Amino acid sequence: MRARHASRHALVLGAPLAALAAGMAAEWLDFRGLRVPLLLMVGVGVVATTSAVAGGRTGWRGFFIAVVTGIVTWALAQGVYSLIHVARGERFDAEQFGPQWLQAPALIAAHGIFLGLPTGVAAGAIVRVGAWARARTR
Repeated sequence: MRARHASRHALVLGAPLAALAAGMAAEWLDFRGLRVPLLLMVGVGVVATTSAVAGGRTGWRGFFIAVVTGIVTWALAQGVYSLIHVARGERFDAEQFGPQWLQAPALIAAHGIFLGLPTGVAAGAIVRVGAWARARTR
């Protein structure tokens, strides 16, 4: 029983590690070329964390946990990217969108909403289908 809890606790790190890796990869690698692998990596991290945090709750509460986890994960990934970008002394290219200091928070929020929300919905659906399949086999 103890090993089961240890593996469940390890799954909680899925989304934070995916956010860290995605943020670093977006800064140093070509995001356009790696779009699918990065989306899959973050998606798997969100599903793993949701499974561990939800702890078998597969109704609306589990779905809500997945959505929040997706939003936070993508926001963290963009936050890591922004920190690395600014720490290297680089500027954001989109100066027509407003002052430099406003661009990073806006990018973080946009990634959280426009990438995190769909990722969370997909993760919630995957966790829900997995729970449904496990219940059908019992």
